[in-house]
Amino acid sequence: MANNSTGNSTRFLAIAAVIGVCVVAALFAASVWQENTKQSKIDEAETSLLTASLIGEAQADGVAAGETLTEYVATGDDTLIPVIQSSTATAVQNLSSAIGEAGSDDGNFLAQGSAAVEALAGVIALRQIGDVEGATAAFAQLSPGFNALIADLDAFVESEQAAAAAATSSADSANTTASWLAIAAGSLAAAMALAAVVVVIGNLRRRDTVGVPSTG
Repeated sequence: MANNSTGNSTRFLAIAAVIGVCVVAALFAASVWQENTKQSKIDEAETSLLTASLIGEAQADGVAAGETLTEYVATGDDTLIPVIQSSTATAVQNLSSAIGEAGSDDGNFLAQGSAAVEALAGVIALRQIGDVEGATAAFAQLSPGFNALIADLDAFVESEQAAAAAATSSADSANTTASWLAIAAGSLAAAMALAAVVVVIGNLRRRDTVGVPSTG
């Protein structure tokens, strides 16, 4: 009877140990998955913030080009042309980089930016031949479209910043979950180790008791 009881107890402990190991492994795997999720969300946030930053730089360069063009139309100072060209080239480059980071150009920003640059070149060409009135009129016609593009880019920047904030929040949540899962896995593993020590000590004591001759 005692042997049967001991055997049942041993089987129960073995089953409990297997279940415990499985639970620890599952908790650890879930913790790793949450860590990966956290890193993925951090990467998403960084991409969105970089996209927003590049768009902002493109807007600043575009506005600078427009302001310099205004001065050029008024003065005809040819030294301003390279400044305008440099600003527009940098604006297009930053815009292109931003679209590359975003992975898509749903707002058709590259085409709009290229059209704006061509329009600026047209204004410059008119002013270079001395057609101040024509250059002024062409620049006036360009302004509404340029302002609309800036407004669309502002909305895009806001959406990217919102996406970055959401991704950061998700990363924080994943980090918290991963930490709790890791703590749970560690605590369970420690409890199992302690239980194993207790069982081993108990078995050793029983063996010692069995080996002691009866005095009765």
